[in-house]
Amino acid sequence: STAVDAAGNLYLGTGHDGKLFRVTADGRGALLYKAAELDVTALAIAKDGALFAATSPDGKVYRVTSDGKAEVYFDPADKYIWSLAVMPDGSLAVGTGDNGKLYRVRAAGANPETALLLNTNQTHVMSLAVTKQGDLIAGTDPGGLVLRISSDGKAFGLYDAPLREIHALSVADDGSIY
Repeated sequence: STAVDAAGNLYLGTGHDGKLFRVTADGRGALLYKAAELDVTALAIAKDGALFAATSPDGKVYRVTSDGKAEVYFDPADKYIWSLAVMPDGSLAVGTGDNGKLYRVRAAGANPETALLLNTNQTHVMSLAVTKQGDLIAGTDPGGLVLRISSDGKAFGLYDAPLREIHALSVADDGSIY
């Protein structure tokens, strides 16, 4: 997984070692954090510069400080956390798997039941993106769906791919979704 902050630092999450690296704008890299879980599957940078790191298995979302200290920010019962996105209001969208849930986390320690935004009929919410209008775009597995989810949790199917998995999404300035 990757993310870039406003200062140009690149963050890299690894698999099977659960490591999170920071590469500074001048190209120097170093280990920032080592998670207890095996994989760092998704990263997101909040408006205030906070770094969120999602892990699996037995997924958790950590808030990681610039000095490498981490605290659990969100801990649902889901086995995998595949995707993260920061919403316009600052809340964190969290896409999960084995049960294809999508959460909207407004504060640290949020209750997963009250944070649940959408329970899809898919196994995994693999990818997330946010439009300028504030809609959440989600890519799923195994149906290969691209969904648009409004802030109140209403889902609309945008695309039904002939393949199983939508692994990455990007929203262009003109609103096009790739």
